[in-house]
Amino acid sequence: MKLALVGALLVACSHPPPPDAPDPPPGAVTATTASATDSPETKTAIDAIVRVFELLTSTSVMIGDHTQIAEAGVAGLGFKSPIPWTTEPSRDRDLMRGAIRAMTMHGQLPAGSVLRAARAMALASGDAQTFAVDRAGLAALYGLVGGVPVTQLGLVVHQQDDKQWAATTSYGAARAAGVQPGDTIVAVDGTPVTHGWRDFAYLLGRPVGTAVKLDVVRAGAPVDITARLAAATGPIVESRVLPGGAIGYVHVWACTHADDPKRDAAALVQRALADFDRRRVKQLVIDLRGNAGGFPFDLASLLVDADPLLYAVPAAGEPKPIARTKLAAWKTKRAIAVIVDEATASGAEMLALILRDHAAATLVGTPTAGGLTFPTTAQLPDDITLSYPESRVGNKDQAVQDGNRLVPDVVVGNPSAADDAANRDPQLAAAIDAVTKAS
Repeated sequence: MKLALVGALLVACSHPPPPDAPDPPPGAVTATTASATDSPETKTAIDAIVRVFELLTSTSVMIGDHTQIAEAGVAGLGFKSPIPWTTEPSRDRDLMRGAIRAMTMHGQLPAGSVLRAARAMALASGDAQTFAVDRAGLAALYGLVGGVPVTQLGLVVHQQDDKQWAATTSYGAARAAGVQPGDTIVAVDGTPVTHGWRDFAYLLGRPVGTAVKLDVVRAGAPVDITARLAAATGPIVESRVLPGGAIGYVHVWACTHADDPKRDAAALVQRALADFDRRRVKQLVIDLRGNAGGFPFDLASLLVDADPLLYAVPAAGEPKPIARTKLAAWKTKRAIAVIVDEATASGAEMLALILRDHAAATLVGTPTAGGLTFPTTAQLPDDITLSYPESRVGNKDQAVQDGNRLVPDVVVGNPSAADDAANRDPQLAAAIDAVTKAS
């Protein structure tokens, strides 16, 4: 289960640094002569970058387009000259190596070249579970799964009809800076937000106090906001009984796993279910919107009695069952509807799949992020970790999902700006309708 703690969490650390990141001081991490391209440090960096290319184009269970990945790798380093890419991965690998060596010869290889190139190639791979992260970022990922405060922006977003991204909720640095639910997040540090939370996940683990410029649109007017990163804990589980008293609502924001019951998602859901029992609640809506994942297997074991929960399906060989944990299934069974969106990722997608498979849950919302894979990791120089998938998630029939994502049974678009302004939630309304009909 260790891989699930990291790889089933934040698919998103693959975004490259902002394009206006400062250039390194002359000579800081660059070479200026042809002979320097053969220095141990330079050779190690080039070999590591090429290794990432090879892993993502030959070893990963989700092999990406080798030309796009190679192009992204050199572009992430600032290489701008056209390269005659081919149809052969091995030749493109050699072309990429030559381009990086040329940058080194001219003193143009930027600081942090391995992380820059790896992040760019990970994003270009098209796989939601492929990312590269440094030591601080990796520690922050583990911290998020453990429910402890970590340095982060503190922002959850959803996609609007116009494909722009709006704040679902904010906390920590973003809330302190004045970001409000419904704000359109146009850019972060000058980089347009086009992939949602993936575009600012690279800020995880950055130093406390780091200034982050946000370009925001609120009620049609531009607002410039500067947030300063701070250690914060995001929401984990929120629950209430909906009006009428028949439906319990649980929003699981993160699939945390901790010894402290106040920080453990399964323990918090147990408490909510006990309250629903006391109040004779008969139906259940589980909201997984904005949930980037974590450790979903305790939650799944609490909500279903199946074993195995699902399967890991490799590119070759037999699927491997993923067993339930020791947590006992809750005795009271209820009709369930699950709300998902494009920010429902990895571990949260697994939980939704398990609930649909084994609890006949109705999925409502928009297609999920596409992180239904089990990753492995490779260690790169400078304490950089590359995550990439070694198997895909299979359902109870060992079948994988198209695009490694879930398509809801009832497709309902995300709340619009008008919905936000009127405090309407069409996805919740559809989930209430679905769970009522299923009872």
